[in-house]
Amino acid sequence: MREDSKAIEALLIELKRKAKLVSLHHHGVQTAEVKDWPRDAEVTLIEQLVEERAREVLKGRTLESSPWRRCKEFAHEHQARWSTPADLHPHIDEGNDGRQSKHNHSEGHFFEGIALWVDHTLDFLRYLDASCATTTRETILFLAANPTDSTVLRLSEEAREIREELERAGLRDKFLFHERGAVRPKDLSRTLIDLSPRYLHFSGHGGPSGAIFLENEAAKSIPVSASALRTLFRASGDHLHCVLLNACYSRTQADEILTCVPFVIGMKDTIGDKAAIAFARGFYRGIGAGRPVPNSFDLGIAEMLIHSIPEDSIPDLLQR
Repeated sequence: MREDSKAIEALLIELKRKAKLVSLHHHGVQTAEVKDWPRDAEVTLIEQLVEERAREVLKGRTLESSPWRRCKEFAHEHQARWSTPADLHPHIDEGNDGRQSKHNHSEGHFFEGIALWVDHTLDFLRYLDASCATTTRETILFLAANPTDSTVLRLSEEAREIREELERAGLRDKFLFHERGAVRPKDLSRTLIDLSPRYLHFSGHGGPSGAIFLENEAAKSIPVSASALRTLFRASGDHLHCVLLNACYSRTQADEILTCVPFVIGMKDTIGDKAAIAFARGFYRGIGAGRPVPNSFDLGIAEMLIHSIPEDSIPDLLQR
């Protein structure tokens, strides 16, 4: 089970221990004095945690059946099965003692129901974890190129900032982050085919003509044109949802790429390391929280403004 499910599991096991002791006490079984009964607040907390876990995993999907119900509903149903009709318990006399015995009998089965509810809830948690494990995860592919004949960029820092945002994100299990450095043209094609990314992020150099610069076998600059990228993305399939070109002058590329990708982000002019990193940090903070691309783009711009970076007008979002 995941860590958050394990924490809920521990609370459930403790609740079951208390419920079983109280149930035995009401059934007249000799046990140590019962001092710690299940509390309403304790049950409510566990129910809230289970519901939060369900929302996190299901993300709007509905269950084909309803394998989980709230605790008191479940316990009362179990109690009713054993407490009625009265003629099922002819050994219990009417009168004060008889009424007390009936009460104890009924209460015993109520707390027994709570213990059974714990077992059903643990099964539900395991179902959720299994659902989470089989959920398709979205790949974010970070490609970087800093040829030896170009200005040195802080590309590893940018990758680290993105990774940290995704690791801290509420939907962190939804994404896989892959990083490739010193990218050559053949690497670009191979990784697109092998990983089928939903988000493609390129960080590196771009030129006024709109080309981005990858590396050749000697680690020198080699330009890749907008038309070449457009053809490659079209041939790679329809899995690409967003391309972010965090490189100077990449806005020219964006128009071409937009013909085959729903969202493209390019830079209208030169952009410095600090600005590029801040924008990426804010953008992936939004993506990791499940925000749509336009809202995540705004969060990237906001991150630049919050840190008083004056290049906030350079990133440009295009969408089909």
